[in-house]
Amino acid sequence: MKRVVFLALLSLIGPAMSAAVGGAWTLWMMGASSPWDPVGTFPTREQCVEALHQQARAVEKLGLKVTGSFAGTDADRDIRGQCLPDTVDPRGTGRK
Repeated sequence: MKRVVFLALLSLIGPAMSAAVGGAWTLWMMGASSPWDPVGTFPTREQCVEALHQQARAVEKLGLKVTGSFAGTDADRDIRGQCLPDTVDPRGTGRK
């Protein structure tokens, strides 16, 4: 169930946008049983944050409480999102 919810959220982003050279931003999502996955790349931080807010609204519609920059949780689910420069990988593996 957790994986299905996470995959449904990923499908809301649609195909990743092409990144502009230089200052691209990546939207990363993580589910309770999933590692951080890049789900969209945006030419500006503002566009990435808007996509992040769209994800937060979708998570709220699933009945999860959204907190902080983006964490949706309830007793059974934990979904997180963040926008990072495209040179940063939250998985700790260095550059994507």
